[in-house]
Amino acid sequence: MAQRPRLMEALRSALFVLVLAAAAAVASTARAAPLQPLERAFVDPFEFTSPTADLALRHAVDAGATAIKIPLFWDTVAPATRPTRFSAADPLEPSYNWKGLDSELRLVRGHGLEPIVYIAGPPSWAMRKLDGFTRVDPEQYRLFVLAAVRRYSGTTQGLPRVRYWEAWNEPNKVPGPEFKPGAGDWYRELVNAFAHSAHTVKGNAVIAGGLAPFGISTAVAPLAFMRSLLCLSSGRNPHATCSAKVHFDIWSTDPYTAGGPTDQAYRKNDVSLGDLPEMKSVLDAGVRLNRIVSTQPMRFWVTEFSWDSNPPDPKGVPAALEGRWVAEALYRMWSAGVSLVTWFTLRDQPVSTSPYQSGLYFRGSSLAADRPKPALTAFRFPFVAFPRAKNVFVWARTPTGKGATIVVEQRGSSGWRRLGALHANRVGIASATLAAHGRGPVRGRIGKDASLPFSLVAPPDRVYQPFGS
Repeated sequence: MAQRPRLMEALRSALFVLVLAAAAAVASTARAAPLQPLERAFVDPFEFTSPTADLALRHAVDAGATAIKIPLFWDTVAPATRPTRFSAADPLEPSYNWKGLDSELRLVRGHGLEPIVYIAGPPSWAMRKLDGFTRVDPEQYRLFVLAAVRRYSGTTQGLPRVRYWEAWNEPNKVPGPEFKPGAGDWYRELVNAFAHSAHTVKGNAVIAGGLAPFGISTAVAPLAFMRSLLCLSSGRNPHATCSAKVHFDIWSTDPYTAGGPTDQAYRKNDVSLGDLPEMKSVLDAGVRLNRIVSTQPMRFWVTEFSWDSNPPDPKGVPAALEGRWVAEALYRMWSAGVSLVTWFTLRDQPVSTSPYQSGLYFRGSSLAADRPKPALTAFRFPFVAFPRAKNVFVWARTPTGKGATIVVEQRGSSGWRRLGALHANRVGIASATLAAHGRGPVRGRIGKDASLPFSLVAPPDRVYQPFGS
């Protein structure tokens, strides 16, 4: 009998060790699981080069952006006529004029924002006949990209570092129907020339794609263009149809949507929000079949997206509904594997002179007088809630993109009632299924900072063209 306590103690010790080992295994699995972030960025062709660009960038930071997409129009830096003696790959070439881009990049970096630079707009002398059609000469593109990445490599005193470089913008847009058959092959050659130069600077990432969402008379449908680029057949299980490879690190697209966050495009091979999982499948197939050569783990980005709002666009999405759609769109994009979303634009342009009323600020008498839209809150602190029987599934992204405790509340007859708490991971993402109390709207709160209330009753879907009227 004297040995029994010792035996029990030994068993308890062994059980304790097993429990600790199991807990350690679970913790190890949790640490090894991928932490997919959801970064946000802006692209705005008006505000970030305006006299009030400094204030515009402060607004972008306040909205939660970590990056700004910037165009580098080749023909504004290069001379209109190619000189006889011309060192195209030399950033110190005397006939290059980098002054405007230098200033913009310094300002962007000064606000702690990451520049995402795309290079397009070639001078006429950089064009040549390819397959019978006038296209950008990939060799001239390679030389200019080399000059650009050398200039902004971080090794030149007084000039900022650029890490993210995008090859062209919406390359599936083409001059006419005769350009379409070889568009994917041309872009593969262009991207490979681009990557050859961009990857000469350690740490640079090459972005390919940035595709326009719809196949129309002047554009190749994005999924068809992508399969052609990656040498993949169509179908549920795409396989390689050629041996050509393309070099890039990030794939991007511009999935404008004529409806809500789950809407799919009307035509096959077009890509709106609801088609992003299909595009991700094609990208995964390209990686799996070694059609893509990358220097780092592949990422999937949205490099342009928005809806016009009403007001001020009479045919835009009602401003309150847009707030809900923005929150859900960010969740749907993240669920499809997207890790960065770029919003077009920061503030509305005048209805009388521009088709773009997709800003997150209503335009006032000045930038300082602009009023935020509900969509700004949703962009900064996205929170969604979907009923699941008697429970509710909630997902949120913290405004800072860092770990925090998010209190989940539901509105009832006597005000807001706590349902529980989410503990966001180190990239600011949290989700859970909680017990609901009725059908009142649900929100997330971090201290006094609250998301938009998200109704458990989904509004009816409606068609709104991306740029309204």
